[in-house]
Amino acid sequence: MTVSTAGLVVFAAVAASGGVRTADGPPGAFWLLVALVVLTELFPVDLPRKGDTESITVSSTFGFALLLGWGVAASMLAFGIASAVSDLVQHKPLRKVLFNVAQYSLSLAAADLLYEVLGGGRPFSAGQVPAFMAAMLVFFVLNNLLVRITVALASGTSFVAGIQEDLAFKAWTSGMLLAMAPVALIVAEYSTVLIPLLLLPIVAVYLASKGALQAAARRAEAEAAAAEAEATAAEQARLVEVEHALVRQLQENDRLKSDLLATVSHELRTPLTGILGSLVTLSARDGALTPEQRLELVAMARREGERLKELIEQLLLASRFQDVPSEPAIHQLIDAAEVIRHAGRTGQLDHPGHRVVATVTGQLPVLAAPEAIARVVGNLLDNAAKYSPDGAAIRLDAGREETAVVVAVTDAGPGVPPADRDRIFDRFTQLDSGPTRRAGGVGLGLYVARQLARAQGGELSVGAPPAHGGARFELRLPLATGLGEIAPPSWAGVDAPPPMAARDGLAPTSSPV
Repeated sequence: MTVSTAGLVVFAAVAASGGVRTADGPPGAFWLLVALVVLTELFPVDLPRKGDTESITVSSTFGFALLLGWGVAASMLAFGIASAVSDLVQHKPLRKVLFNVAQYSLSLAAADLLYEVLGGGRPFSAGQVPAFMAAMLVFFVLNNLLVRITVALASGTSFVAGIQEDLAFKAWTSGMLLAMAPVALIVAEYSTVLIPLLLLPIVAVYLASKGALQAAARRAEAEAAAAEAEATAAEQARLVEVEHALVRQLQENDRLKSDLLATVSHELRTPLTGILGSLVTLSARDGALTPEQRLELVAMARREGERLKELIEQLLLASRFQDVPSEPAIHQLIDAAEVIRHAGRTGQLDHPGHRVVATVTGQLPVLAAPEAIARVVGNLLDNAAKYSPDGAAIRLDAGREETAVVVAVTDAGPGVPPADRDRIFDRFTQLDSGPTRRAGGVGLGLYVARQLARAQGGELSVGAPPAHGGARFELRLPLATGLGEIAPPSWAGVDAPPPMAARDGLAPTSSPV
C-alpha cells in the first residue's frame, strides 16, 4: 500500500509537470519507442521458477531509451501506460495494476535523479555512459527490491533469500536489455526506419536469456530431484537399518523368552520336586519312618512350598507392575522403624545361614503401606543372602538423612559393576544368569522392590560400594512430619512366627535380631 501510494504520487507529479523533453532526430521516433514499450510489455514470456512462474519482457530497452532522450516524464508515462494496459489485458486485480505502475514510477524517478546528479544530459553522448550505467543499476535494483519487499511482507517469506534469487535470475538478462537502450536512442535519432531493426538483436538477447533461464530451471529441478533421490535413499537405508535392528531385537527377545522359560521352569520345578519327593516318601515309607524323620520330611515340604509360593507371588507382582507401572498402595502414616525391625527378624528366620545385623535409629515416620516396605526390605535381604558367602553378616541400617528415611542393606557378595547398577532392576535380569550361576530365582526380586518403592513415593538404587567389598542397596522414602498420630503396623502385638529351622528341629546359626 505504501509503495503504491508513493509511486502514484510521483507519477502524478511528473505527469503534471509536463517535463517531456525533445531530442534530435525524426519526430516520429518518440511515438515509435512508446509504441514499442507498450507492444513488448503486452507479450511477456512466463518461465517456470520453483513451482511458480516468472515473467520477463524486453520493454526496458525502449523505455530507458525514452528516459535518455526525452526525460523521466516520457519514460514514466510510457511505462505506466504499457504496464496498466498489459495488467488489465491479463485480468490482474486493480491493486496489482496500481502497484506495478507505482513500482515503475519510483524506479525511474530514482534512476533519472542519479543520472542528473552524475552529469547526464540530453542529447546522450559517450561521456555520459558512466551516469547511464549507474542509473541503469539503480533502476534494476530498486525495481526488484520493491517487488521482493512486497512479496516478503505478503507471504512471510525471507526477503534476503528472495532478493538473492532475483539477482541470480534476472541480472544477466536485465543488464543486456538495459545496455541496449543507448543504441536504441542513437538509432532513433538517426532514422526511425532503422528502429525496428533493433528488434533482431533484442530478440536474440531475449531468446538467449530465455534459454539460459530455462536451462537454469531444469538444472535446479535436476538438483532438487537428485537431492530428493538422495534423501529417499538415505531414508530407505535408515528404514532398512531400523528393520534389521528390530529383527535383532526380536531375535534377542526370543532368546530371552527361551532363557526365561527355562529358568522359570527350573525354579518352579525345584521346590515342586522337593514337595512331591517328601510326600511320596511319606506315603511309601510311612510305617518305616521315625517321628523325627516324618517331621523332617514335612518341614522340607513346607520350606519348598513357601519357596514356591514366593516365586509365584513375585511373578504375579511383576505382571501387575507391567500392566500398571508403580501401582500405588493405600498409604498411611507409620513408623518405618518397626516395620524394618520386623523385616529384619523375618529375614533372620528365613536365612539362618547368615547373621542379619540390624541398626535402626529412632522413629522413622513415613507415609506408606507397611506391607510394601516390608516386602522391599525382605527382597533386599533375600538378594543379599543369595550372593553373600555362608556365615557372612548382612547389615540392615535405617535412619534419617535430612528430609528422607534411608534404609540400607549391605552384603558381602561380589558387588555390582558400575555399568550394571541400573540394569539389575530390570525384569528377569541376573548378573550371573549363565548355567554356572550360584544364586537361584528368576530375576524379579529387585524389579519388584524398585516398583514397590516408587509406589510409596521413594526410590531404590545401588549405593556406593562398601570399603570391604560387597554391594549396598539404598531405599529412600520421604520423611513425614506433622501429619498426625503414627499408626501401628498391622502385626503390632503379634509374636513373630518361630524360625523355620527351629520347627525342623535345627538351631539357627545366629541369634534373632
